Amino acid sequence: MIWGRKRDTTMRGVTAENADAQPAGDSAQGMQEESSAGITPADGSPVGGAPVSGTAAKPERADADIDATPAGAAVEPRVTESRTAGVADSEATADSAAEPEGADAAVVMPAGAAVESPVAESRTAGVADSEATADSAAELQRADAAVAARAVARDRAAGSGAGTRRRTRAGTAVGVATGVMLLAATAAIASGTVTETLIRTPGTGLAVPTAAVPAGDYTAVCPAPPRLLQAAVEGSDPEYSPASATAKTTVASLVLSDLSATLTGSGLLQADGGEPIRMIEEFSPEPNPAAEKPASSNEDGLTGRTAGVARGLSVDAPSVFRAQPQGGLTPVAAATSTYTATDGDLRGLAATGCQVPSSDFWLMGASTTVGQSSILILTNPTETPATVALELYGQDGPIEAAGTRGQLVAPGETRQIVLAGVSGNQDQVAVRVRSDGGRIAGFIQQSVLRGLTPGGVELLAPSGPAGVTQVLPGVVVQDEATARRIREQEGYGSAAPQLQVLVPGSSDAVLDIKVYGPDGEVALPGGGVVTAAAGSVTAVPLESLPGGNYTIAVTSDVSVVASARLTRGVDDGEPVDFAGAPAAVRLGSDHALAFAEGADVSLVLGAPSGRGEVTLTPVAADGALGKPVVIGIAGGTSVTVPSSSFGPTPAGVIVDATGDPVYGAQIATLPGARAGVSVVSVPAGATGPQSIPVELGY
Repeated sequence: MIWGRKRDTTMRGVTAENADAQPAGDSAQGMQEESSAGITPADGSPVGGAPVSGTAAKPERADADIDATPAGAAVEPRVTESRTAGVADSEATADSAAEPEGADAAVVMPAGAAVESPVAESRTAGVADSEATADSAAELQRADAAVAARAVARDRAAGSGAGTRRRTRAGTAVGVATGVMLLAATAAIASGTVTETLIRTPGTGLAVPTAAVPAGDYTAVCPAPPRLLQAAVEGSDPEYSPASATAKTTVASLVLSDLSATLTGSGLLQADGGEPIRMIEEFSPEPNPAAEKPASSNEDGLTGRTAGVARGLSVDAPSVFRAQPQGGLTPVAAATSTYTATDGDLRGLAATGCQVPSSDFWLMGASTTVGQSSILILTNPTETPATVALELYGQDGPIEAAGTRGQLVAPGETRQIVLAGVSGNQDQVAVRVRSDGGRIAGFIQQSVLRGLTPGGVELLAPSGPAGVTQVLPGVVVQDEATARRIREQEGYGSAAPQLQVLVPGSSDAVLDIKVYGPDGEVALPGGGVVTAAAGSVTAVPLESLPGGNYTIAVTSDVSVVASARLTRGVDDGEPVDFAGAPAAVRLGSDHALAFAEGADVSLVLGAPSGRGEVTLTPVAADGALGKPVVIGIAGGTSVTVPSSSFGPTPAGVIVDATGDPVYGAQIATLPGARAGVSVVSVPAGATGPQSIPVELGY
């Protein structure tokens, strides 16, 4: 009987029953015909004489070719595969493969023979079009499974030729599966299900997990009392002793309770781990701040706060004020160290806030010229060794020197570095201190001796971090007449107020300097616009300012660090003192400030722009909190608040600010006709609960 070939979207094949009914020889012949008609080598050469060019050519008569077969001959219908070496290629898949000529020749079967018409494969590029669906992919998978089953049955019936057919059919099955997968993937991509899964919009990303950071202790390092270099003391004339008989150093500290009026464990300790100097409240043995919650009232349901105060604590070595966390929060606390002396080479006033240790900070205001002594003091209050690296900058650029890298500071240890040994004969020196391991607290002990006349002493504290805006509150300028008489003396040219600005980067900075007094802005010569060289310290004179207390704002087009150097004297021929006024942090909530002892203290608050409001809550020597004082500060002005307005013996103040940015500092001066002066910035406020992002990966 004569039959024609049927074509659809599935593969061409026969049933397993037909395969089993065919002789081995005929099966082998069919396999040979199939190999020569439908398989193309990787090099593209024709097999069995069939012409091949790129992919197999389409038959000229796809559905109309008819052949005749003698009656009674048992012939297996051919299963023509159009797999080419390009199946794995994106442009030559089973979907676009064509059959060579002759592959569509039909056969004549004996009468009554049960034969399944071949199923022609008509994969075209249109199947892989973007409108292909998952349903067509499923049909192809079922058809391919049937072909594989028929191939297995054929191999079993073929006897000696089974091995060859199995290998061929296995290759055919692999090719079929590959084509199905490619077709399914194309359909999925076209339908958008793959790209929708793989490509997420920014708003659909997974949230980065965070981990809560338990509150830690409040720890602040107070420097050791100023001392002369040992060589100077040993080589001096006893008749002109440089040592002072009146020098003393005290530390004042305070810590605020919670709302239930309960104080946390706190006290002043020796930096090297010795016996406590004074305890305000005994430490808890094993506090668990993460499990606590801030108290909102006491047992009676009443709300009230008090403070723990310790004043007049004499020290002769570095010390550490420590307060444990309370209610899962770092406590509101502060400490101030005050040095006073009325004789000797280090006469004057040196008050400084005890510093929270850090791994990166800036110190400004040092000088190493003749008569100037500058000593860098580093203390490690942690239990981890610290490796310290120093970066030095002078008026002419960065200073390269040996011994500025790899300085090891052991836990509880204090090291002193004479800056003249690494940066000699510099009018202005800025130091950046960075540490690996334990955190470090640092100060610079700066003193001046003009011949035999003391020129003052100061403990320079870190300035604010580098930034395009620097605000310096508490810049005190002496009255013009007295200041002029002092400067006109021989050797007193450096006894003049000046602003020092460091540009740590590689680009010059254009500075816009504004000075704000109680009545508004005060003009500087040249309009306050200055160009500062990159990598160096630039000095801007402030001697043109009339006497008073000011706030200076410096804005720049690149990051800078700023500080001011101030002087104070009584008259010509008398000793003078100096101070450093570093850039301060913006005021927020819960700033504690302990007042310097043995000095007259005033607060200077400045708002460069807008309008701010500051609430000052005084703390008495017995720890009682006074009535809050609210002060409004107009933008572009500075306000001075004497500590005497808080009562006869205030120990400190709690500062809260709202509105536009406000900055503050305390100015301390020795009472009477004495030249002592110091400036202490209001420290950063207490921090609440914190968390850090946790990155998961490897």
